Amino acid sequence: MHKKDRIREEFLHYKSLLSAKEEVFLSEIQRPVKIGDIREIQMFPPIYVILVEELTYYNEKLYKSIILTEEVSLGWLGIDTPILRLKPSRTLLITLPILIYLEENFLYRFSRRLGNLSEKECSKLVEYAEKKTIPNTLQGEYIRLVMKRLAPYNVVSLLSDLKKLEPYEETLQVIRLSSEIAEYLQEYKFQKAAASKNVFKGKNFLAFLERLEDYTRLIIYLPKEYIGKNISIWIKDQKVFEGKLKTDKVILGPLPNFLDCSFFEETLNVQV
Repeated sequence: MHKKDRIREEFLHYKSLLSAKEEVFLSEIQRPVKIGDIREIQMFPPIYVILVEELTYYNEKLYKSIILTEEVSLGWLGIDTPILRLKPSRTLLITLPILIYLEENFLYRFSRRLGNLSEKECSKLVEYAEKKTIPNTLQGEYIRLVMKRLAPYNVVSLLSDLKKLEPYEETLQVIRLSSEIAEYLQEYKFQKAAASKNVFKGKNFLAFLERLEDYTRLIIYLPKEYIGKNISIWIKDQKVFEGKLKTDKVILGPLPNFLDCSFFEETLNVQV
């Protein structure tokens, strides 16, 4: 069998193992998350990640992660492709040129810690992931499929230069709430705080709550491909905005200084 045919056969076999609805499973052994961790995400077939950088925004931790795979033929892109051998299982893992961001809570609950790499070892993998181009081959098709599998848990397209938020805040699209909406939200103002939470991840957005001295505002990050499209933003059954998206970052406010903002987890909705 020719190499190309063998790779195609392995790719088709991999696709046949995937279910129509992807599931992730709780890890039986949950250990604290830290930089350098090699972790197996509990899905089938499994996907492996190495955590190479920690980012903290509004008391919430995100981990910049590199993806690895057991599918040697499908992940191998040349002699510069880094290979890891897990101990004691001796499992071979191939580094994929993908960098994503995963939430600490997701990693803690749905991944299993397998080992740890040094900072120097992580740096080499980051260099490969940042510089290597995904080819237009069967391997490239496989890598994009892995990216698609992780898309619901990856916040990379929503982060979009978060570190540069403050210097470029004038580029954000500011939506001022009407007095009617502000009045509607008053019902939540004195809701007893159950837990301090300032980051909310929806199906197609990531929102950060910023508490200022006199009021609160919500910064919503949307996929870049939404720019130029008409969107609507809802809080429960109240439409707070409808119109063309000018940028991938939107500020919603001013909001009352809520004691508890966890209601946004269930009530905030963005439609395209």
